Amino acid sequence: MHSLLEAGDVPDPFTLDAFLIKLEARRGRRIILRSSDYVPGVACGMWLRLADVDVIVYARTAPLHEEHIVLHEVGHMLCRHQGGTALGEDVTRVLMPDLDPAMVRSLLNRGAYTDIEEQEAELFATLLLERVADRRPSDNPVDADLAPELDRLRSTFSE
Repeated sequence: MHSLLEAGDVPDPFTLDAFLIKLEARRGRRIILRSSDYVPGVACGMWLRLADVDVIVYARTAPLHEEHIVLHEVGHMLCRHQGGTALGEDVTRVLMPDLDPAMVRSLLNRGAYTDIEEQEAELFATLLLERVADRRPSDNPVDADLAPELDRLRSTFSE
């Protein structure tokens, strides 16, 4: 993550869209986000490296959780992890209905990520979100009733 910060690829204020635009420019590859319904027993996110584009599939959930899922997959991408997940045709159709299931299976039939790779991707997402927590646009003012709860959460999780 340090090289990303030095390269100025983390926008201020931080938005996921702005970050991904900078990342696309830096890597010279388009990134497509595709949401899907949550499927019990299936990973919440997936990164597919296709010939000319990266596709990140993420489960529809709370906005901050979706962002974390996407950044976790970006962590796999930036760490150049080679793992993947072998999926059945039924799950492939749910997650990526417009793609040929046979093609997706051939791309993903490489074995799962190692525990270390999962930890690296999770650490990347967590550290980046922590780093930008105070650099987000404040389009939505905090409801006065929630302010004390947010202050308590901030004090619990801050340094």
